[in-house]
Amino acid sequence: MKPGSIILISTFLASSFMTGSTPIPSATPYPGDRFLIITADDFGASTNINEGIAIAADKQIITTISVLTNFQESLQSLKNITKKHPSIGIGIHLNITTGKPVLLVSEIPTLVDTKGNFYAVSELLPILRKISLIDLKKELRAQIMVLLDAGIQPDCLSDQNGILSFYSPFFSIVTELASEFQLPVRTPIVAGIKYPEIYPNSRMLAAGKKVALKVSINHPLQATDLLKYARKVEPRKNVQKLDALGIPHPDLLIEYFWGNPTLSNLSYILEHLPEGTSELILHLGTGTRQQNYPSGLDIEYFNTRERELETITSYNFIDYCNALNVKTIGFKSLVRATK
Repeated sequence: MKPGSIILISTFLASSFMTGSTPIPSATPYPGDRFLIITADDFGASTNINEGIAIAADKQIITTISVLTNFQESLQSLKNITKKHPSIGIGIHLNITTGKPVLLVSEIPTLVDTKGNFYAVSELLPILRKISLIDLKKELRAQIMVLLDAGIQPDCLSDQNGILSFYSPFFSIVTELASEFQLPVRTPIVAGIKYPEIYPNSRMLAAGKKVALKVSINHPLQATDLLKYARKVEPRKNVQKLDALGIPHPDLLIEYFWGNPTLSNLSYILEHLPEGTSELILHLGTGTRQQNYPSGLDIEYFNTRERELETITSYNFIDYCNALNVKTIGFKSLVRATK
């Protein structure tokens, strides 16, 4: 399963700057304020991902790390990064699709398969209604507590593969936890959907279509049932729910770098950011490989993770943002801005 590809299941169902090589623009094309959160997703899932994120932190490129806390063996490496770079925010990448749960299988039986692993996305979609919301909340709350018990204060919530944002009953659990722990939440509003004329032919969204097609062919009745949550109005309703509860969130999720990690594409993304606060998600990794990987992790994307890291670290990123009058921030700034 491609990272984040479920974000675009709704679409199918419902229907270079290298230092010294490109001149820095003299003025921003947008008069309004533009803020950018740069998040490296999936910390904890594998050694190469952890290494890639650590390199990006050392280069002072990212403002947030989104952590899969069910991989508790990676917490010491995370602590090392937080000590070295205290300004980088740590978010929790709430997860029910990759690896094993934090809680015992007996405590959350509807969330796991016969091997005790989370269901892969293609397996999970047809059985969404069979997932106990009680089990879900228990496990997600336990994932938050892992970070707190480790002495690391989280500053936001997001979700692995976007499944919790896509399925509104699950998103309600996320909002309950966000209210309980007073944490901002990643927006369910995706750039490729809201602004297709600016961010056309998103490769992440195309990957989501393939997953949706597979589900539609193999489970047509269940796919039909998902149509309710595939409407474009659903993300807007979820944002309204966040606003009603006073939960801070960015305005837009930029998924457009995924699958096309070129210098020209990164420049394009920055130059076309709309006004308000956007979050750019990165999926980074090095060439390190290990013998075994957790279930649900997209190994096929590893080479592209290396390309994402190469591009983002060869980019005079902060200078370029400054030239465009784009201010890089973390979720903590977002919280302060909403008070």
